[in-house]
Amino acid sequence: FTPMASELHDRLELALLASNEGVWDWYVGEREIYYSDRVLDFLGYPADKAPNIILQARKYFHSNELPELRAAFRKIVKKDGDDTLALDCRYLHPNGSWRWLRIRGVVVRDDEGMAHRIVGSIIDISQRKNAEMALQEERHRLRELIENIPINVYYKDKESRFVLANSSTAEKLGAGAEKDILGKTDRDFFDKRHADMGRKDELEIMETRVPMLKALQKETYDEGQTTWAETSKLPWLDRKGELCGTFGITTDITALFTAQQELGALADELQKRNVAIEEELQLAREIQQALLPQELDGLVLQDNQLEVTVGCRYCPASEMAGDFFEVIPISQHCMGILICDVMGHGVRASLVVSMLRGLMEKERESATSPEWFLYGVNEGLVSIFERAGVTLFATAIYCVIDLQERTLTYSCAGHPAPIVVRLGEAKVLKPNHGKASPALGLIPQAVYSSNTVSLDEVDRLLMYTDGLHEVEDSSGEELGIEHVITSMEQSSEKGLEECLDSLLDESRRHAVDGEFADDVCLFGLEVGSGL
Repeated sequence: FTPMASELHDRLELALLASNEGVWDWYVGEREIYYSDRVLDFLGYPADKAPNIILQARKYFHSNELPELRAAFRKIVKKDGDDTLALDCRYLHPNGSWRWLRIRGVVVRDDEGMAHRIVGSIIDISQRKNAEMALQEERHRLRELIENIPINVYYKDKESRFVLANSSTAEKLGAGAEKDILGKTDRDFFDKRHADMGRKDELEIMETRVPMLKALQKETYDEGQTTWAETSKLPWLDRKGELCGTFGITTDITALFTAQQELGALADELQKRNVAIEEELQLAREIQQALLPQELDGLVLQDNQLEVTVGCRYCPASEMAGDFFEVIPISQHCMGILICDVMGHGVRASLVVSMLRGLMEKERESATSPEWFLYGVNEGLVSIFERAGVTLFATAIYCVIDLQERTLTYSCAGHPAPIVVRLGEAKVLKPNHGKASPALGLIPQAVYSSNTVSLDEVDRLLMYTDGLHEVEDSSGEELGIEHVITSMEQSSEKGLEECLDSLLDESRRHAVDGEFADDVCLFGLEVGSGL
């Protein structure tokens, strides 16, 4: 290399390292193919056993993406064909799991326009793809619900034009389908008086951002037909709080309006049911809170040489939280600690928490082995989700403190690794020998590994859920792990309880309106000399 070429090569290596991507290089038609170390890690093979995934595509790629992959390579290798390659494919990993790989490439052609060489990059995008698929499934279920409820649901832009409506709304307005009303306003369906009144209401809602709830309205159509409806209209805001228009829910109550007594009775009954549901949710939240280990702050595990002091903080973001922790007594000198973060919030997340607690009890016999403990919990959760036909997951970290062996052994399931402080310096421990392991409930027979650190190398240790560092300010910027590490170092001379409180305070100060959008769970350990 010339000095300039060497510098460019170093920059490329750093750029690929930062992007988490690897390089592949193939001379078209040859059996051998070059993979960088990062790609070999994605593929799960050492360099001397790595297959040519292009020539052996049928063996290594999912049948759903195989036709697209073959077509793309045919286009790029033919004379004067495409110059670039861009594919997302599922790859069969040696451990039996499917991994999503993003494959990119650029072709080098000879003077006759024939493909001579293809060079590109590969990155594992499984986590993003799985999240996208889960989001798509969530959106599908929501759309299916909206389409099948006998209530009119619709969204309008700032000009009161329909941009989304369910079939019930289209039917109510006398249109054949949703597409027949998109871009139109109430003036295309109702008489001028009713349409003008609706527009006035929507302008006021957009200006004040105060919703109009359960308003009784008389609707008069162009043909003279009159109906009565109960309407709720609300400001439509994006996730950053920017105004997009309004959305509404309308229920035809013509029959109920003509029978006013029945309407009153029904309204009273609905009110009672709402109160009952709120009371049940409150009771469920109290039960969930009661199941958490109590009076852990200041708890000490000790022998003649060492003592470990425990502290925790738990801040649920909603009535039914998805984060939880558990302390498992193993022996006089040994205990296990689990922190878990279930996908989502609400009743569904709470149900998964209950399942996990039950599965933990079944795995008590393996409580001394973090990797086998997580393996057993994952197998149980995968089985439940497969029978239910749902896609959910939970990240977790489980560690075992053994004073007799003077060790702390931990294993992560898609969860952030602990932060350890020693002599005033903080760092993140490597999860599972530096390799990511899947979250619980996603992959059957997932393999987990553990790391062990000596308690002599630990002054303080923090386990946490991502609600602590992923909290965003008004510009959407996250607090970040580095900020947490810095805070741990700055608090190294403070007591454990004060350190945990400082972490929560800093995270709240960073958050919009000082409120957590996600559950936050902290578990701290402080190691000292024994009796």
